[in-house]
Amino acid sequence: MRLPFTHSYSLLALSISALLSSNPTVARSVDNLPSSQSYTGLMFTPNAQVIDTGEFNLSFHQGVPYRKSIAKLDDWFFAAGVFKGLEAGGRIVTKSYDCNGYTEKGCGIRDLSASVKYQLPFIYDYTGFNLAVGAQDIGGEANNFDTKYIVADKTFDALNLRLSAGYGQSNLSFGIMDGPFGGAEWQPLSFLQLTGEYDAAEFNANAKLFTPENLLPYGAQLSLDYELYTGYQNSNQTVWGINAAVPLIGYSSNKYHGLSKNSAIDIQETVNVQLAKHENSSLQSLVSALRTDGFINLQIGKRQDKLIIALENRRYNHNPIDGVGVALGIIAEHAGADAFADFSKMAKLQQQKNELNVEVIMLTNGIPMFTVSTDMQCYRAFLENGTPCDSLRFNSYSAKTAFAGTQWLIHKINNGFGRSQIIVSPELAHRTATEYGFFDYSLALVTNLYTPLWQGAAIDIRHTLPVAESDDFKEGEIWGNSAYDNEINRLFLHQAFKLPQNIMTQFTGGYMYGDYWGAMNETNWLSPEGFHNLGFKVSQFRPEDDLKNGKHTSDKGVRLAKYQFSYPKWNWQFELQGGEFWKGDRGIKATTSHWLGDTRLSASYLTSKAQGSNEYEDFLTLSISLPLTPWRDMNPGYIQIRGIDQFTYQLQTRVGNEDGHNNLNTGLGGSNDIQHNLARQYQGQSRLTKAYFDANTQRLRNAYIRYVSITQ
Repeated sequence: MRLPFTHSYSLLALSISALLSSNPTVARSVDNLPSSQSYTGLMFTPNAQVIDTGEFNLSFHQGVPYRKSIAKLDDWFFAAGVFKGLEAGGRIVTKSYDCNGYTEKGCGIRDLSASVKYQLPFIYDYTGFNLAVGAQDIGGEANNFDTKYIVADKTFDALNLRLSAGYGQSNLSFGIMDGPFGGAEWQPLSFLQLTGEYDAAEFNANAKLFTPENLLPYGAQLSLDYELYTGYQNSNQTVWGINAAVPLIGYSSNKYHGLSKNSAIDIQETVNVQLAKHENSSLQSLVSALRTDGFINLQIGKRQDKLIIALENRRYNHNPIDGVGVALGIIAEHAGADAFADFSKMAKLQQQKNELNVEVIMLTNGIPMFTVSTDMQCYRAFLENGTPCDSLRFNSYSAKTAFAGTQWLIHKINNGFGRSQIIVSPELAHRTATEYGFFDYSLALVTNLYTPLWQGAAIDIRHTLPVAESDDFKEGEIWGNSAYDNEINRLFLHQAFKLPQNIMTQFTGGYMYGDYWGAMNETNWLSPEGFHNLGFKVSQFRPEDDLKNGKHTSDKGVRLAKYQFSYPKWNWQFELQGGEFWKGDRGIKATTSHWLGDTRLSASYLTSKAQGSNEYEDFLTLSISLPLTPWRDMNPGYIQIRGIDQFTYQLQTRVGNEDGHNNLNTGLGGSNDIQHNLARQYQGQSRLTKAYFDANTQRLRNAYIRYVSITQ
């Protein structure tokens, strides 16, 4: 089945020649689909395309180049388009799923690795072809599938054809991707793609069937690929796979939305009708509308001749900007001439100006965290047609000063005291792609009762209920001590303060992890724009019992300092954390995070030295965090049941180990994080800032449009 060596290079030369000689065209006619490896591409080789930004891909393939054959191995790959030009993901290759590699024979490989691919910017504009670089099986010494490559491609729209060529270095069997490679993708139909490639060693071909874009709900796409031909005689498995691609939650939430007049509900007309209410609306109807939608701790006041409205959002929990957007939209519906006349009378103002200025102060647990000010005429025009409103001003730095400097005329409607939230969510402890199994887990249902008291204070009680667990998490097994128990595993009293210069601090005392009593303090500072965040966390906890499961237990705590840089225009955050972690290990952890709407993709590099050890260990962690709760939660009465704002799934693998193994270790780098910390409870994961709102202003309008479409 092998073709002559000269034929291999003929195809490669043809690909390169076409790339360099053809005229630039806009590449739209050939879909970007996954290869059977850790990148977008053909069968074994990549092209220069990447996963669309904001899209998540999950693939399953059978047939992997391994130990001089196309082996009967399963290949799981998950990846996302992190930002324009970059795809990143993780891969698990396994022969078995339950086999214990230490006690049973024939378990075979079980490998976890990371990969990245980057399409270089500006190349297409100057040359007419795309250029990308990438690597799979990054880090560690057990690099069974290590591959690095550079690849260029060119799309010919008139022919529905894309040609690619590149050069790679790899450890793959047969010399796959170890040298020059090239290929062609032809898409004769909107649901069919045929590929042929030279992978630096042999020829391969496959067919890909897929759903055309926009056919399935929510922008999803499914695809199937199947090997048609391979030049490898030692092929024990036909290569085939399936793939699902879906947009991540909230990714389009900051894009301009033109309002359709052809939908079942005419959103444009509905928005216009709602906003026209301001012509005959009173101040009382404004307050009533905010109260009806569930905003609490409502206060009305004045500062000079400006109408000040303070309120707290507990209903829109995906992102604090949604609560601000809905509140501003409701205010725009009612803050007209009559409402301002009522306000002038109540505030005993001498003269009403033509500008209808409003400032909204957003509270959390009664603490002023953020202000938005605008002229209502300007803001209504923004809601109607998306035209930027020049009068919009955002501020978190002086929110406390603004609140203190306001003369309050109406006090605390819908008082938040004692209004409890019951937050229900899954929690998962797991070990993935280890020598003990493909996926071992302990799954629990977590119920968190959070009851605010006075300003900044709250009671926090958390209960775990085991739901299911794998064999290795059962009592007496390797991870039995990490399985969830039916218990109250957290009982805290929190007290937060907002100090001058935008410093926040929270003191916490109580019981955690079902064993430890103690206290912690978390303090941080946010810069005026919100780009920089400095902070530290100190905690000390003593075990309830000196012996657990026959082992001596000791005091635990953390001594950690951090610096975070946020750049909302790129939806990017970088955090550097260092000090003493929960289990006594000392080290540094660097995390890069990218927000795709309300989904956060993160990669962390940890180097830490275990207590009593003389050597540092290095780990790479990939994680995805997303909200598991409706966009608009239950109205917050005295009991509000809702989901969690951020559920996190992560995978950690050892890297840079000279012993040549890639065994997992999840014990280092722990920081005893709690759900109601400063970043999540008060600062919206560093998104309740001027910089974030400046970069995401369109989302204010989109939140209001979504609110109107749900409620009307």
